Amino acid sequence: MIKNMTTKQFSATVAKAAFALATVVMMSMAFTACSSDNDDPKPDPEPELKANTVTLDGVEKPVLSAEYDDKGYGNYYLFLNLDAKGEEYLTVGVNKMLHITGSAIDLAKKEPERDGPYWLLSYIMSKNKNLFTTEGRPSNIPHPDGNFYPVFVSGTLTVIGDVEGTMKIVLKNGRVKGEDGKEHTITASYSGTMTKLKK
Repeated sequence: MIKNMTTKQFSATVAKAAFALATVVMMSMAFTACSSDNDDPKPDPEPELKANTVTLDGVEKPVLSAEYDDKGYGNYYLFLNLDAKGEEYLTVGVNKMLHITGSAIDLAKKEPERDGPYWLLSYIMSKNKNLFTTEGRPSNIPHPDGNFYPVFVSGTLTVIGDVEGTMKIVLKNGRVKGEDGKEHTITASYSGTMTKLKK
């Protein structure tokens, strides 16, 4: 009889402990699920690239024409024109050996110091209105115009091809602080021929 009572008491104690443990585990899992669903920041989806289009702050702007300016020694300014007057455009400054390689350039990083040129990206909104100018030049070396330009917050640039043939320019997931003090998003995708800039 005493043995039976002890066994029943032990079984009841074990059952209570197991129930308490199961309750704690379930509450913990529910709390974790709720916390995961509501508290963790979800990254913004990467903007979709659209062929022959520059997308600025969610507004798609078709590339109407593409031009290049040969600066010598394999250095080029590539222009993606976004309006009929040629007053709104994206400028991509690159060197043939260093940048027109098909490899992605991290626009959030300065390039190593060297004698050669550095990548440059700028967006001109209209005559004398520049949304941003960024450059891979190290922070201790001014641009030839005397200014020190920043890099992107994030983004990559990939350029491949030949200015006298077909060029492919891809700017992905660009985030950049503009001269207006605001952060802007930008993507660009262009594939096609370019014409030499008439001076």
